[in-house]
Amino acid sequence: MTIDEIRQTARALFLIGVRAADPAKAVKRELIVNPLKGTPKGRIIIIAFGKAACAMMEQALCHVPRGQFVEAIVITNDENAREIAGCKVLASGHPLPDQRGVDAGQAVMRLLNAATQDDQILCLVSGGGSALLPTPREGLSLADKIAVNKLLLSGGLDITQMNAIRQQLSVLKGGGLTDMAHPAKVRSLIISDVVGDDISVIASGPTAPAMNAQGETIALLRSRGLWSQIPKVAQELLKTPKQATTYLAENKVICSNA
Repeated sequence: MTIDEIRQTARALFLIGVRAADPAKAVKRELIVNPLKGTPKGRIIIIAFGKAACAMMEQALCHVPRGQFVEAIVITNDENAREIAGCKVLASGHPLPDQRGVDAGQAVMRLLNAATQDDQILCLVSGGGSALLPTPREGLSLADKIAVNKLLLSGGLDITQMNAIRQQLSVLKGGGLTDMAHPAKVRSLIISDVVGDDISVIASGPTAPAMNAQGETIALLRSRGLWSQIPKVAQELLKTPKQATTYLAENKVICSNA
């Protein structure tokens, strides 16, 4: 083969991979096989967060049963934010959280706190969701959150280790979203951007159980020489047990690197 032929073949293979990982197609495949069910007395609440949130939301809205009342919200990064009919779209900071993300987190929590047993919640989760939807535990400021994230990003930790720590400092991460949504049932369609497709790692696992106990998290930070640099309020929160996830979501990885 000539260099040009090799280049054309490589490009064709790359584009096949991109098409296979199309977030809208992944949502479409799943909702054709397992359709959304109507809830006459309640709402379908669709919450999408991550860098693929807009594409996933646009497809999901096409599968809402006719006549069903729906509330929809997207939290994504600036590059991917766009208007979607019938949906509130909020842009926030990535890879470092910002005040817009905190405000978006408050909007999501208001929806969850108002959910009833007649409502159904569909979460559409993709990479970047952890930074885009920061919901700091009480007492932790945005400045503290940013300081922690900068340390984690520069401290040589992998994504699993970083998100294990983020979970302990967030209200919604590590299964917190599912708990807050109770008594509404939560279904989560997840696009994985991590090796191994662990749903507790992707976007810091808002609908999955937390990964590590406080002791393991602190030991990790000490082993990397980061503990003394962590803001004091964050240290205190990491020492304080976060309540374990009580309610489980129906989680499914619909697209991955594989």
